[in-house]
Amino acid sequence: MKTNKLIHLGSRKNISPANILMLKSDSNYTIIYLNDGSKIMSSTTLGIIEKRLKDFGFFRPNRSTIFNLEFMADYENKAQSGYGRISLKNNEKIALSRRKSEAFLKIFQ
Repeated sequence: MKTNKLIHLGSRKNISPANILMLKSDSNYTIIYLNDGSKIMSSTTLGIIEKRLKDFGFFRPNRSTIFNLEFMADYENKAQSGYGRISLKNNEKIALSRRKSEAFLKIFQ
């Protein structure tokens, strides 16, 4: 994983991927959650930022969220309902969609 490169998030903001905890979509905006507890609102869409983060250990478990695998704490599989739940180190819970389950389990195991 590359750690010294900065990622452009829009509006003159560049951040190291190691400082990004997760990203959430908010229509045409993206809310970037940093590991220090702060948030940044960007007018760049989640899909565009996802392409910029593809080489840095991030995963998109559902349509509206991307998270840094370095901050994952636990994974809970709910086999009967067909989806799982990912816990991050800051106690945030993220739903894992059925379509992304197979790709996630390849990384997780």
